[in-house]
Amino acid sequence: MTQIVPPEDKSNPMPRRTMLAIAAACALFATGSESLAYDGPTFRSGLWKFERTLETNGKPTDRRQTSGLLIDRHTTRCVNPTNAVKAEFTPIEVGACNTRDLRKTDDGYVFQKICRGDAPVKTEINVKSDSAYTEINEGNMGKISTKETVVANRVGDCDPSKHANLD
Repeated sequence: MTQIVPPEDKSNPMPRRTMLAIAAACALFATGSESLAYDGPTFRSGLWKFERTLETNGKPTDRRQTSGLLIDRHTTRCVNPTNAVKAEFTPIEVGACNTRDLRKTDDGYVFQKICRGDAPVKTEINVKSDSAYTEINEGNMGKISTKETVVANRVGDCDPSKHANLD
């Protein structure tokens, strides 16, 4: 009879079973991040229109509380919103922010984002279709409450001559 696996070398300080267990663990951890499936919404890439409103203490404003800069209320650009949402859903620390408590709701997703030790910002994404969603970010800056609402709608295809790639 031909041996497929040679007999275990008794002089080897690490038994074969241990080596196999270590190899299996390495293979599992090496593919771990790729095997985690994205379980968020998928949107169609293309030309999207974003309408942004900002409130402080319940009153509409055109200025960011942190910098005093004007916000851009209307933006139209070629994007793939799925990529942006995937980045927001990342549970590990990205830059100075960390996403936590991600949960699915009847029509979307809710999670918290904590940046640089600040108070958490509650984010709610309401998915209307693969071509429309609303994102609401609410938090506090000291005693000032803030709310940002972004209504996003796909309005068409991108012109390849004007838009080389989608972010």
